[in-house]
Amino acid sequence: MTDHSPRRTAGGRDWYAWLIDPLSSAEFERDYYERRLCHIRREPSPYYEELVSFGDLDLVLGTHSAGQGDIQLVRSDGDVASREYTQNGRVQPLEVARLFDGGATVIFNQLQRRVPTLARLCAGLGRAFSSRVQTNVYLTPPDGQGFNPHWDTHDVFVLQISGTKRWSIFDTRVKLPLRGQRFRRGTSPGERGDEFELGPGSAVYLPRGLMHAARSTGEPSLHVTLGLTAFTWAEFLVESVSAAALEDESLRRNLPRDFAREGFSAEERDRRFGEKLDSVRSRFDPEIVWRRFTDEVLASDVPLFTDLFSQRLDPEPLSLGSRLRRRVGLRTDAAIEGEVCLLRFAGRELRLPAGGWPALHFAVTADREFAVRDLPDCLDADGKLTLARRLVREGVLQRTSPG
Repeated sequence: MTDHSPRRTAGGRDWYAWLIDPLSSAEFERDYYERRLCHIRREPSPYYEELVSFGDLDLVLGTHSAGQGDIQLVRSDGDVASREYTQNGRVQPLEVARLFDGGATVIFNQLQRRVPTLARLCAGLGRAFSSRVQTNVYLTPPDGQGFNPHWDTHDVFVLQISGTKRWSIFDTRVKLPLRGQRFRRGTSPGERGDEFELGPGSAVYLPRGLMHAARSTGEPSLHVTLGLTAFTWAEFLVESVSAAALEDESLRRNLPRDFAREGFSAEERDRRFGEKLDSVRSRFDPEIVWRRFTDEVLASDVPLFTDLFSQRLDPEPLSLGSRLRRRVGLRTDAAIEGEVCLLRFAGRELRLPAGGWPALHFAVTADREFAVRDLPDCLDADGKLTLARRLVREGVLQRTSPG
């Protein structure tokens, strides 16, 4: 029997390695990432089935009071107006099912916000790619097609869970488009470059800008689309100049009054432009932008916190013998800044005395379970218990057994 369980690392599952197996991450990044399509072929199997099920979709559709932005219906032969399946902004389950029977594809948007396994997958990939990651789940009826040929402005992994889709790949019109370079309806797809079938247990990676379309075969299709919205160098430079302008008055000044008049030479334009670039390079610390982007990744790719009350209300008091582990899938960033330890995670900041740095660093980087007493002795017994209680309350650590 083939083992389909994700590989494990010290911090939990290695979702990235599991996603592209048997390809190595080095091979994927060298030959495919941001370059070309990667078709990960496997024999039909339940490889991705643990991610989401029809039961999960039924719960979201039927019991979560889904809103118009949570569920969307599409079909390639015509738009499905939201009024056909919503009432007062809420999705009507029976109408969604009726339209699905009539050939519409049902899209469950941002399902990582509701399904823990998808949340862990997104957190793992966000950490691997330093990217914001989201999931859209597509349920397509037999012989159905949700979208005509188009491209996306973010990288995509498509994980086929059940059923089969036939994919068509066309010419790339805009290589690595920015978010503002979206596909416009009516754009010709050009020549078809490749066709293949994606069956259950297989996956495909599509770099942004690659024109594509997919149609289900004679059975319903269920697949997960992972969208990787990475930060580009263009975004970094724009943010850097904007941040520098907050500090440098000269960058906030108007352009020369006569720049559009005759006589304002190209040499003068180049000189003025170079002067401002030199100002940004010499006076601006880009660490501000690196930190901002890092914080956005930390805030967006987090696991679902499904045990906060049970962790808090455990009747067994936390003791030196209580065993803890760092929360799998939660990305943290710890550093000493002046007289405090600063811990960033899930869009939050936690400030602690700098003297407890060895214990904090140990707690957020430990590669296995540990007892509270195992925290470094920079803290006494009471200090260790205080730190452990705080990190459990904040959701950074989880109790695994009583003391």
